[in-house]
Amino acid sequence: LNPLHTVAKQIAESLRLSGVPKKQWRATSIALLDDVNITDPADKLNRYPHELSGGQRQRVMIAMALAQQPDILIADEPTTALDVTLQHEILALLDDLKRQHNMAMILISHDLNLVRRYSDEVVVMRQGKTIEQGQTSAVFSQPKADYTRTLIQQDFGQALTLVDDNADKQSSVLEVKNLKVQFPIEKSLFGGTKRWFDAVKNVDMTLQKGQALGIVGESGSGKTTIALALSQLLSNQARVNGQIVVNGQDLSALSKSELRKFRSQIQMVFQDPFASINPRMTVMQIIEEGLLVQGVDKVARQQAVMESLATVHLPADFVQRYPHELSGGQRQRVALARALIMKPSLLILDEPTSALDSTTQVTVVSLLREIQDKLQISYVFISHDLKVVRALCQHIMVLKEGICVEYGHTENIFNNPQHPYAQQLLKASTT
Repeated sequence: LNPLHTVAKQIAESLRLSGVPKKQWRATSIALLDDVNITDPADKLNRYPHELSGGQRQRVMIAMALAQQPDILIADEPTTALDVTLQHEILALLDDLKRQHNMAMILISHDLNLVRRYSDEVVVMRQGKTIEQGQTSAVFSQPKADYTRTLIQQDFGQALTLVDDNADKQSSVLEVKNLKVQFPIEKSLFGGTKRWFDAVKNVDMTLQKGQALGIVGESGSGKTTIALALSQLLSNQARVNGQIVVNGQDLSALSKSELRKFRSQIQMVFQDPFASINPRMTVMQIIEEGLLVQGVDKVARQQAVMESLATVHLPADFVQRYPHELSGGQRQRVALARALIMKPSLLILDEPTSALDSTTQVTVVSLLREIQDKLQISYVFISHDLKVVRALCQHIMVLKEGICVEYGHTENIFNNPQHPYAQQLLKASTT
């Protein structure tokens, strides 16, 4: 999406190309957004892409494609940015539209659950070659190639491994009380804010040393907003209330210079390894940057980079490489090494596996588990992939529209969810 244009303008571009008269643009745009299950479509038309969540942006893209009334729709990983309930909604929608418009669909995905459910035929590829091809039901029930078998098994094998709940109960790394985050949605004539949007409402959480807390919920529920609030990256654009205490230190009490020093204790790994790393810097420069800011000398920096690379299982000779010479999984490891070099006590992981294929997801999750065990780092793990959350986190928080609807031990919530939304979310993840 073009960041400089509103949603209305971008959908109108598609409508103009498909010959829809100008006076019908608004009504047709609203109908298209309605089709892709966007709430309050008339309001969303005036928004810019940065004002929408990842899932909402993806749905606007689908609406733009549907405006052209295509014969073939190529859906390239259309659901990686969406939570499980929305994944099924979007693909069920595409499935319906496919039948209504007699349209063919090519679905490119690493989520085998979705491929199994929404495709008639499947092609399994590896390194540019077709490994296996045939009717979806036949390939899934009797895969011929070893690679296909490992793909199918790995997708489900992840959830079995859970770390023991052996953390010291006294040492709490993170305590959050009554966290509220509001974004301005309407400005007054003189530049003040007339209306605020409540993105996060009265959220509490506690995290012990060496434990992981998974935050799940649909796109737009406030998961990333909480992550940005915890890492103090929202200061000027939003109103943040409530108390965030990390290692006994209230973050709101710190001055700017104190916060800069304290920042090393809270590190973040972002969703997209392609966007979160500077393409002009070598791996060495990327990983050492935090230490450079803190004034660590060159020899100590290089030594720390080598240790950090070893922790994330990357060879030492990668230091001279540039990001374009790495795969997605390797880039995500570099992003992880960059965070770990600061020796944080709290690591915030925002969808760190959603841009990776299923085999790489498994290796990254087992790596994260190993690091958690070895370094006793606490994780706040944001994800819509519940299998990954179950394989990594001791506690789980279910968010809906900025409100925490359920909170507790992972296995308790998976086995016996109380809130209707949590039940719906878990049901969608297993089908």
